[in-house]
Amino acid sequence: MNALQLGPFALPLALLPWLVGLIAAWLVAWYRRRRGHGDAEPLLWRIGLLALIGARVAFVARYHDRFAGPLEMIDLRDGGLWWPGAVAGAGLALAWALRGRAREEDAPLSESWRALLTGAVAAVLTASVTLAVSSTDQPAPEVTLHRLDGTPVALSALSEDRLTLVNLWASWCPPCRREMPVLEQGQSDYPGVRFVYANQGESAEIIRGYLLEEGLRLDNVVSDPHSDLARALGGSGLPTTVLIGRDGTLVNSHVGPLSRASLHHFINPHLQE
Repeated sequence: MNALQLGPFALPLALLPWLVGLIAAWLVAWYRRRRGHGDAEPLLWRIGLLALIGARVAFVARYHDRFAGPLEMIDLRDGGLWWPGAVAGAGLALAWALRGRAREEDAPLSESWRALLTGAVAAVLTASVTLAVSSTDQPAPEVTLHRLDGTPVALSALSEDRLTLVNLWASWCPPCRREMPVLEQGQSDYPGVRFVYANQGESAEIIRGYLLEEGLRLDNVVSDPHSDLARALGGSGLPTTVLIGRDGTLVNSHVGPLSRASLHHFINPHLQE
């Protein structure tokens, strides 16, 4: 499982500890404020906002040459965040609080630290649980897919002896359509990686029509008519991308569309393994 399914939405497990930590810290701050112990909520919101901005700025700085322009740099839909920037952003918010602690509108720092400690403990506990149930470093699912001519093919045969990226997609999914040109370019950018496109639930005719309409030249397009692969991965939303190592284990996963920068961030650490 690489995502938490919430109705039609899928929350990547990698974001869950941060979200749980923020909610826990906010609940403690809210409870303490109700008891008359000062208001730490403004500081918590500043920390959260600056951590998010810092994580994105750090990601853009790291992969600046892979963005087409400013609009793509601020588009958070690719999930491009880098944790050192989040730490720097949170530190900046705390430094801001320390400088302004004498001002009347600032919450007592003791209350802020109490909320932050609670949030940190909640985040660490959640991270431990998500690591235990995540799909990475586990064998890739044993599922049978179908080539567009109807020939069955096992996922293990498609990913044998080579680092393999498997993208779960559908033609009706706008984020899937948005990332397809990125993945098509990725086939050239990463010749050592096999790209597999596992369509979820659509007929071969619909798949062929979409590829022809968009002028896409994709390698290894297969059909998963009953979404067996999606269920095996925990029912993740679309698009979902997983990386299978040369030994047949899942080594990385991503829920949501990929940009050129986030695709590089996703693949690059595993190229030399």
